[in-house]
Amino acid sequence: MAVTLKMQKDGRTFRPCWYGVYESDNKRRVVNLGIRWRGTPPASGSLRDAGDEAFEKSREKAEEALSKFRDEAARKGNAAHLVERLIEAKTGRAVSHVRIDELAERWRNVGRRARPSPVYIQACDALFRRFGDFMRSRNPAAVYLYEVTSDDAAIFAGLCRDSLATATATSQIQRLRSSFARLLPPGVMNPFADVVMKGGDEAIHRRPFSPVELRAILDTARPDEFLYPLVVTAACTGMRRGDVCGLRWDAVDLEGAMLTVKTSKSGRRVEIPIFAPLMAVLKERVGNGGKFVFPEAEAMLRENPSGLTYRFKKLLVEALDAAPATPDGAEPTAPAEVEAEALAAIREHVRPGPKRERMIEAMRLYAAGESYRDIERATGMPRPTLSGYFQEIGQMIGCQFIRGAHKATGYKSAIARVTREAREQGRNAASVRDWHTMRATWVTLALTAGVPMELVRRVTGHATADIVLRHYFQPGKAAFQSALLDAMPEVLTGRAAPKQITAALVKANPKQELSDLAAKLATGTATKAERARFKKLAAKV
Repeated sequence: MAVTLKMQKDGRTFRPCWYGVYESDNKRRVVNLGIRWRGTPPASGSLRDAGDEAFEKSREKAEEALSKFRDEAARKGNAAHLVERLIEAKTGRAVSHVRIDELAERWRNVGRRARPSPVYIQACDALFRRFGDFMRSRNPAAVYLYEVTSDDAAIFAGLCRDSLATATATSQIQRLRSSFARLLPPGVMNPFADVVMKGGDEAIHRRPFSPVELRAILDTARPDEFLYPLVVTAACTGMRRGDVCGLRWDAVDLEGAMLTVKTSKSGRRVEIPIFAPLMAVLKERVGNGGKFVFPEAEAMLRENPSGLTYRFKKLLVEALDAAPATPDGAEPTAPAEVEAEALAAIREHVRPGPKRERMIEAMRLYAAGESYRDIERATGMPRPTLSGYFQEIGQMIGCQFIRGAHKATGYKSAIARVTREAREQGRNAASVRDWHTMRATWVTLALTAGVPMELVRRVTGHATADIVLRHYFQPGKAAFQSALLDAMPEVLTGRAAPKQITAALVKANPKQELSDLAAKLATGTATKAERARFKKLAAKV
């Protein structure tokens, strides 16, 4: 055990503080003691010699600080060792400590009920890699997960909120919280446990379709033999996209007019009546020879889920946009014609390294006629990366060569206009009209019509009424107006009020009271007590 001084980068002067050198677990460790040296160091430059009086006094203080530090480290080490021995005795398993740079790999290999998708794995790897870079910059001394402090977690969470959309930031913080909870040794505090999630006030919710819009969507989709059955199923059941595409025949009871589906997200079993439009769709597909009702959609969901999203959003543009999109711009140059120029530009403008090799490989495959999907399968490069590479190459050579780019331009702007909404915070606009909007539409129409909350939850599989109210029940202006006109007296509305129900009758009829409270929630006039009463009734009815 000794104290020492370290040289500055210039190699001529000492750093301002004393450092302590000691051994722990057969490893040499160096720690900054925080004690500044004073006076004049030895003229020889060797700390084996003595400096002046002030210098020697600062050395003595440093040695005392090192002694205290080492004793404290020994006490903590012994306590930690005893805890580990106790855990090993109780569980029969040795305690393992996960390094920060191992987080992605260890989380990837955690036991799960179902194998995670490649997209999920890629997102996790990117998050953990970014967290590792952050820790190396902020707290380079931290090597293991248990060395990450609550302050480290809070600062990283703040960076996520500042640079990402609210939902994305919340999802990433929750993922870190879950991974730390799973991989930290028992009894070690999770640094992300105290990170406060942002409230939902800033969230942008999906905007449900009105009955008129829903009719327009169905009418527009009717000629599309692939999309129309999926849209009808989503509209009539409120199921998620994955459950619609993965609907199995063993979940369909045509005779009893009922679907019994185990949801892919929560695993809950839900029961959904089969309405007439859906019954017609199902009967047309009886005897298709497969276990899935929509085998083509199930295959597309596995192989090209973004294609499903694009086709649905394109349908929304055709059904709801006042100014339909039209292809514009000149046709791009064939990739094969610019291959040599593109490869030369890559070698000139991109410095040697993995990125340059990936760009060259992608450009050669694309010029050979391969599609984005084919290149993605062959190289493992995701579609956004490929798109970014080709756009970058196009800027280098001053030529557009991406196939179909001129056709996509008009639809992309129209899709953004119809389905997205700008955020006050976050880089990307929020998607407010997509497949999941069908689910929000079903819930909103059902509750506005007075369907009891318990029946709605029985169809959607939601655990609590609060989730339904917060994320799915989003009535529009027409629903507000209708509810207000029905609730307010004639002296204010100028029209005859609906038949009044006495308070005693309402109390005797919980379903009617539930319907009345739902109308107040729709108008935003429900008090805190009425909201609590609504949740209580919804759980009973």
